[in-house]
Amino acid sequence: MSLRLKAPQIVRGISPAQLRTHLAAPSPLPLLLPDLASGDVWPGARSWTLNDGLKRVRDVVEEDREVDVELGPRGRGYLDKGYRRVGMGFGLFLDAFILDRIPSSTPKNQRPTAYLAQYDIDPSSPLSKVDMPPLPHFTCGPRAEIWRRALWIGPEGSWTPFHRDPYIGIYTHLIGQKRFWLLPPSSAGYLDISASPPHTNTSTIPISVSSVFPSSTASSTEEDIGIGGDTSDIPLEKMERYRDRLKRAFDVDGACEVVLGEGESVLVPEGWWHSAEGLSTGVGVNAWFR
Repeated sequence: MSLRLKAPQIVRGISPAQLRTHLAAPSPLPLLLPDLASGDVWPGARSWTLNDGLKRVRDVVEEDREVDVELGPRGRGYLDKGYRRVGMGFGLFLDAFILDRIPSSTPKNQRPTAYLAQYDIDPSSPLSKVDMPPLPHFTCGPRAEIWRRALWIGPEGSWTPFHRDPYIGIYTHLIGQKRFWLLPPSSAGYLDISASPPHTNTSTIPISVSSVFPSSTASSTEEDIGIGGDTSDIPLEKMERYRDRLKRAFDVDGACEVVLGEGESVLVPEGWWHSAEGLSTGVGVNAWFR
């Protein structure tokens, strides 16, 4: 069984006024914004590169600064029993898990996934003031205020389960490719939402859509099939349940999927369920606003 999902509407050159109008409408939909954060607007979009070991980011965050890294089995999210948060130096994280500068005898697809998720970008940091100044679009919510901005760095196979945020979000991918699945608020009944705080905004389906539907949509390629990781430990009846639940969720009107390339952004309206999967080593930033 495969899924054939629609892509969100593409809007090029969106102005703050256009975004404000879109968000003020009843039940606004996700948007693909391919040029919101171009190199001319954000120098970081063209100056950050894996070829120099993310030197600019290292210099600003600082090599030895301890960061919280999400460590867990490939293709499993933060509700998995093997998940844990580990503090390590930022440079060590990059060298060991992103740049493969530290030799390992374990095949890459069998190593744990280490993901720097939602690392706060200080408004006074050069990353915010120089590389990626706040866009006027981030004040287009009902309250006209930015809540938080964050940095995301992960390897191929990094994955976040379906969850929803109490804010509007714009995520911009700067390096690599990342896939988002987006579901309207009304699909919650199919997602087996956790009843345990603090994860009452998160689906308990433990694996990615690409693991359940490995040939999902026209955006899949031979190279990214299997990104989701090993599912051999999951009983067949559970896999069938996950397949049925996700199929029903994606049948809800408005469900969509998008693969972001470098410099592309996705608008996630408040309350929309979304899941993300790294199709390659990736770096991105987001803003939550209200």
